Amino acid sequence: MSTRNRTPPLLEPYLRLPSEASQLLLTGVLDSSPQWLVTRLLRSAYTPSEETESPEEQDVSVILVSWLRHWEFWKSEARRGAGIDLARLAQQDKFVFVDGLTHLFPVATSNTAATPSPAAPSPTQKSLPVRNTPASPVPNRGGPLPSRGPVPSRGPPVPAQQPQAAQPQQPAQPTSQPQSTQPTNTSHLKDSSLASTYTTLSKTISTLLAKYPQRKIHLILDSPTLLLSTSASPSASALSSLLLSLRSLVSTTTLILESDTPFLSAALPDPSHLPTPLEAAHAAFVVQQAHISKWVLSLRPLDTGKARDVSGVIRVARGGAWDDDVEEEEEVKGQEKKELEALYFVQNDGGVKVFERGEASVG
Repeated sequence: MSTRNRTPPLLEPYLRLPSEASQLLLTGVLDSSPQWLVTRLLRSAYTPSEETESPEEQDVSVILVSWLRHWEFWKSEARRGAGIDLARLAQQDKFVFVDGLTHLFPVATSNTAATPSPAAPSPTQKSLPVRNTPASPVPNRGGPLPSRGPVPSRGPPVPAQQPQAAQPQQPAQPTSQPQSTQPTNTSHLKDSSLASTYTTLSKTISTLLAKYPQRKIHLILDSPTLLLSTSASPSASALSSLLLSLRSLVSTTTLILESDTPFLSAALPDPSHLPTPLEAAHAAFVVQQAHISKWVLSLRPLDTGKARDVSGVIRVARGGAWDDDVEEEEEVKGQEKKELEALYFVQNDGGVKVFERGEASVG
């Protein structure tokens, strides 16, 4: 495995598929996006580990539902940062992409162009207009008037050209649309309602389970809080109910949420600011998901500003679904997990280095 694509050693115990029926929560802010954590999680899902006891445990399909990032973004990030080919995995039904961005708000386009009406032909003049007769005789200027030359004879009147009949407009040839590069098994969310979202995702999951009954399914939801913004009355409890219904259909779940201050300010008491319904719903939803997740991995920028060799801070904390008994069993297997806070550096080639404060930047 290339050192550029491998998972940082400090994060290896956490960037594995969660245990059965558990949820992993990844949060980030505007300057610290967690997509590199997702690509490392995808690599661990498709890479056999030493703890794998049977091939069935490694037989997994990942369904990625993204509301803010399109297919080309995830395809390039997975290849550049984790060294995996999502297009090839999609052909094997090991990866399914659900596009919640491009078809959620379709724009109605009209192909019929307005045909300009032909201008009305001007009436044909059959004779020259008669000059007005002067009201008074021409005054005598003294002396005889000079004789004029012969008046040139006028030619026959030129017949006016008949207006040509309007030619029927040829139908415009349809322009060839570029073929989509999305995999053939890609699904699209075409309605922002929670009921329609559940119908589409449950159909995608059931179709995959019908073809591979023994295969585990890991569901990744990227920014589902967009559904709160598209609702006239945003409800955190309704969105949480949707996620619980989807979790009952799959083995494990990973959730990607935004934790910027404007989104979470409603969770903190502030008498000077009255939160909007959207702010209150977003903050309540993030807090609810943190309580039902097993681990929470949060990214944020440096408190002191930007640095040349540090991209930000990653904090690993236990969620509300932490189980001491299960964790003790995993520690016996050599998978010790503990809360930590470290620095990380995302390089230009996609590699990531994670190191604790005061240590050298090692992979």
